[in-house]
Amino acid sequence: MGWVMGLYRMTYISRAVPGLGYNDLRDIMGKSEVNNSHVGLTGLLCFGNSIFLQILEGSRQAISHTYHRILQDPRHHSAEIIAFDPVLQREFVQWSMKLVQIDEDSPEKMRRLYLKYSGEVAFMPETMTPAQCLQFMIDIDPARSGVKV
Repeated sequence: MGWVMGLYRMTYISRAVPGLGYNDLRDIMGKSEVNNSHVGLTGLLCFGNSIFLQILEGSRQAISHTYHRILQDPRHHSAEIIAFDPVLQREFVQWSMKLVQIDEDSPEKMRRLYLKYSGEVAFMPETMTPAQCLQFMIDIDPARSGVKV
Protein backbone atom coordinates (compact mmCIF):
# COMPACT_ATOMS: atom_id res chain seq x y z
CA MET A 1 0.00 0.00 0.00
CA GLY A 2 1.33 3.45 -0.96
CA TRP A 3 1.91 6.44 1.25
CA VAL A 4 -1.21 8.58 1.65
CA MET A 5 -0.55 12.30 1.36
CA GLY A 6 -2.74 14.44 3.54
CA LEU A 7 -4.34 17.71 2.54
CA TYR A 8 -2.90 20.86 4.11
CA ARG A 9 -3.44 24.60 4.05
CA MET A 10 -0.69 27.15 4.58
CA THR A 11 -1.27 30.86 5.16
CA TYR A 12 1.58 33.34 5.10
CA ILE A 13 2.24 37.05 4.74
CA SER A 14 5.18 38.94 3.28
CA ARG A 15 6.04 42.51 2.36
CA ALA A 16 6.61 43.71 -1.20
CA VAL A 17 9.81 45.47 -2.12
CA PRO A 18 9.41 49.17 -2.91
CA GLY A 19 8.36 49.83 -6.49
CA LEU A 20 6.63 46.50 -7.06
CA GLY A 21 4.36 47.07 -10.04
CA TYR A 22 1.54 45.58 -12.05
CA ASN A 23 3.92 43.71 -14.39
CA ASP A 24 5.57 42.07 -11.38
CA LEU A 25 2.18 40.92 -10.10
CA ARG A 26 1.26 39.54 -13.55
CA ASP A 27 4.56 37.66 -13.69
CA ILE A 28 4.05 36.22 -10.19
CA MET A 29 0.54 35.07 -11.12
CA GLY A 30 1.52 33.55 -14.44
CA LYS A 31 4.33 31.49 -12.92
CA SER A 32 2.23 30.52 -9.90
CA GLU A 33 -0.66 29.25 -12.02
CA VAL A 34 1.65 27.01 -14.07
CA ASN A 35 3.80 25.76 -11.18
CA ASN A 36 0.87 25.14 -8.84
CA SER A 37 -1.27 23.28 -11.36
CA HIS A 38 1.61 20.83 -11.97
CA VAL A 39 1.83 19.87 -8.29
CA GLY A 40 -1.86 19.98 -7.38
CA LEU A 41 -1.82 23.21 -5.39
CA THR A 42 -4.75 25.60 -5.16
CA GLY A 43 -4.96 28.94 -3.45
CA LEU A 44 -5.55 32.64 -3.36
CA LEU A 45 -3.11 35.54 -3.24
CA CYS A 46 -4.20 38.93 -1.94
CA PHE A 47 -2.06 42.03 -2.43
CA GLY A 48 -2.65 45.43 -0.89
CA ASN A 49 -0.92 48.03 1.26
CA SER A 50 2.42 46.54 0.01
CA ILE A 51 1.56 43.26 1.76
CA PHE A 52 1.00 39.80 0.31
CA LEU A 53 -1.43 37.44 2.06
CA GLN A 54 -1.40 34.02 0.45
CA ILE A 55 -3.09 30.71 1.07
CA LEU A 56 -1.76 27.51 -0.49
CA GLU A 57 -3.65 24.20 -0.37
CA GLY A 58 -2.40 20.75 -1.30
CA SER A 59 -0.02 18.08 -0.05
CA ARG A 60 2.37 19.05 2.73
CA GLN A 61 5.34 18.30 0.50
CA ALA A 62 4.06 20.37 -2.45
CA ILE A 63 3.30 23.32 -0.18
CA SER A 64 6.70 23.11 1.51
CA HIS A 65 8.62 22.97 -1.78
CA THR A 66 6.56 25.81 -3.22
CA TYR A 67 7.00 27.99 -0.14
CA HIS A 68 10.78 27.47 -0.20
CA ARG A 69 10.79 28.55 -3.87
CA ILE A 70 8.61 31.58 -3.04
CA LEU A 71 11.09 32.64 -0.34
CA GLN A 72 13.79 32.97 -3.02
CA ASP A 73 11.77 35.59 -4.95
CA PRO A 74 13.49 38.99 -4.46
CA ARG A 75 10.22 40.89 -4.98
CA HIS A 76 9.19 40.36 -1.37
CA HIS A 77 10.73 39.97 2.07
CA SER A 78 9.90 39.37 5.75
CA ALA A 79 7.78 36.28 5.06
CA GLU A 80 5.94 34.93 8.08
CA ILE A 81 3.92 31.73 8.28
CA ILE A 82 0.54 32.40 9.89
CA ALA A 83 -0.74 28.81 9.80
CA PHE A 84 0.16 25.42 8.31
CA ASP A 85 -2.45 22.82 9.22
CA PRO A 86 -4.10 19.64 7.95
CA VAL A 87 -7.58 20.29 6.54
CA LEU A 88 -10.55 18.20 5.47
CA GLN A 89 -11.13 20.00 2.19
CA ARG A 90 -9.89 22.83 0.02
CA GLU A 91 -11.52 26.25 0.11
CA PHE A 92 -10.02 27.54 -3.16
CA VAL A 93 -10.33 24.47 -5.38
CA GLN A 94 -11.26 26.54 -8.45
CA TRP A 95 -7.93 28.38 -8.55
CA SER A 96 -4.43 26.99 -9.14
CA MET A 97 -3.75 30.56 -8.02
CA LYS A 98 -5.85 33.69 -8.20
CA LEU A 99 -4.71 37.21 -7.39
CA VAL A 100 -7.00 39.68 -5.69
CA GLN A 101 -5.40 43.11 -5.76
CA ILE A 102 -6.72 45.66 -3.33
CA ASP A 103 -5.96 49.20 -4.32
CA GLU A 104 -5.49 51.82 -1.66
CA ASP A 105 -8.75 53.55 -2.53
CA SER A 106 -10.73 50.46 -1.61
CA PRO A 107 -14.49 50.63 -1.77
CA GLU A 108 -16.50 50.82 1.43
CA LYS A 109 -17.27 47.10 1.20
CA MET A 110 -13.57 46.25 1.55
CA ARG A 111 -13.17 48.71 4.43
CA ARG A 112 -15.97 46.89 6.25
CA LEU A 113 -14.20 43.56 5.68
CA TYR A 114 -10.98 44.97 7.17
CA LEU A 115 -12.91 46.12 10.21
CA LYS A 116 -14.78 42.82 10.42
CA TYR A 117 -11.62 40.72 10.59
CA SER A 118 -8.89 43.01 11.94
CA GLY A 119 -10.37 46.05 13.60
CA GLU A 120 -8.32 48.16 11.19
CA VAL A 121 -9.51 50.45 8.39
CA ALA A 122 -6.71 49.33 6.08
CA PHE A 123 -5.51 45.94 4.83
CA MET A 124 -3.30 44.71 7.70
CA PRO A 125 -3.35 40.91 7.74
CA GLU A 126 -0.61 40.81 10.36
CA THR A 127 -3.27 41.89 12.86
CA MET A 128 -5.52 38.92 12.00
CA THR A 129 -5.56 35.43 13.51
CA PRO A 130 -5.17 32.44 11.17
CA ALA A 131 -8.96 31.87 11.22
CA GLN A 132 -9.60 35.54 10.43
CA CYS A 133 -7.13 35.45 7.52
CA LEU A 134 -8.88 32.40 6.10
CA GLN A 135 -12.37 33.87 6.42
CA PHE A 136 -11.21 37.18 4.93
CA MET A 137 -9.80 35.31 1.92
CA ILE A 138 -13.03 33.31 1.55
CA ASP A 139 -14.98 36.57 1.64
CA ILE A 140 -12.86 38.19 -1.11
CA ASP A 141 -12.70 35.07 -3.29
CA PRO A 142 -14.05 36.28 -6.66
CA ALA A 143 -15.62 32.86 -7.28
CA ARG A 144 -18.07 33.33 -4.43
CA SER A 145 -18.11 36.92 -3.20
CA GLY A 146 -18.86 39.13 -6.14
CA VAL A 147 -16.56 41.68 -4.49
CA LYS A 148 -14.86 43.67 -7.20
CA VAL A 149 -11.46 44.85 -6.08
